[in-house]
Amino acid sequence: MPRHAIGTSAVRFMVAALLLWGLRAPVAHAQPSPPAEWQFTPLVESVVSPPTWFTGSDGKVHLVYELLLTNGLPVPATVSSIAVLDADTGATLQRLSGASLVSAMSLVMPTEAPTAVLPPATVGVVWFDVPLASAATVPAFIAHRVSIDPVSGVPAWFMSYTGPRIAVDRRSPVVLGPPVGGARWYAAGSCCDGPHRRALLSIGGGRYLGQRFAIDFNQLDAQNRGGAGDPLLPTSFPTFGQPVLAVADATVAVAVDRYPDLRVGAEREEPGAQTEGGNRIILDLGDGRFAAYAHLQAGSVKVRPGDRVTRGQAMAKAGSSGTGGGPHVHFQVMDHLSITRANGLPFEFDAFMLTGRTPPLAQVLPYFDTLQPIPVSTTITGERRNALPLGGDVVSFPAAPFMP
Repeated sequence: MPRHAIGTSAVRFMVAALLLWGLRAPVAHAQPSPPAEWQFTPLVESVVSPPTWFTGSDGKVHLVYELLLTNGLPVPATVSSIAVLDADTGATLQRLSGASLVSAMSLVMPTEAPTAVLPPATVGVVWFDVPLASAATVPAFIAHRVSIDPVSGVPAWFMSYTGPRIAVDRRSPVVLGPPVGGARWYAAGSCCDGPHRRALLSIGGGRYLGQRFAIDFNQLDAQNRGGAGDPLLPTSFPTFGQPVLAVADATVAVAVDRYPDLRVGAEREEPGAQTEGGNRIILDLGDGRFAAYAHLQAGSVKVRPGDRVTRGQAMAKAGSSGTGGGPHVHFQVMDHLSITRANGLPFEFDAFMLTGRTPPLAQVLPYFDTLQPIPVSTTITGERRNALPLGGDVVSFPAAPFMP
């Protein structure tokens, strides 16, 4: 039997089943509309973790989360629009359609190209970054109004629905001191775009996005170059050997120092529970929050599990352990001691200077290969307080202490 005939028969069977349930049959007496969670829907919704928020260096509040959509139809479904609603007021917070929807959506594998088409029984993810006016406007609950393109044999009323209420984590982000010190730190991969944002992993039967708000800090030299000399040597980069600082008074939960610094482009060990991030430090910040530093220089880690550290204390040096991508300081906050098997949590730095912005990451990466000056725009600069550097920001922190 031809493939399309199987799909058509399945659709007809599904529609017949819905009609038998009386969804379109006339009734003798008017009945109240069923709650949203009782509706028959073509897609099944869930979130990886509760939506959270932070204030960015752009001065905007960002509501960030991932909406998973599982196609419940036996034929492909093309999502045509999604509106994010304040579930209590009904106000539309954001609406995606056309190119804006395609660029914000993909299948769950992060290597897949942007798409709004879900083959049968597949899972898509919408990577939401909803701009809000202020922290006071963060909703307690959100819902989604989802529409898909018409499907042959399926009634039009089935093509649009409002999903269930989703609780928002309205807690304020943790406010921290700087993880590095000095000028011209390029923030790569910060929220809400880039490889960290979409590093959704399936581990132990669950989905995790520990790197949701992670930043790779790379220091530029006075000419805005990522380094000078041999682009394959870690020592060619000004980041290499820079002090790594405690972001708060905290307890050291994990301290690992047994991996070598890798040359740029060298093959790394497959990330796992023991190897994730190479040499690393994880601080227990309290209240279920943990701060992770990864790719630290071999032999530089000066703290041990159980140690108490104070804000600004030099704990290690920046290196290239566990990465072939060149020296950088990977920093993130999460709800678990694992860098990968965790839910990434938002954070803000209490003070930094925004000194410039670079083009998007894909355009900047070749400059690290050639070590040519990176274009940095200084159109928007100035002091920022209680904010998260966004991807492409170049920032300065107070000078770091010397670390022998």
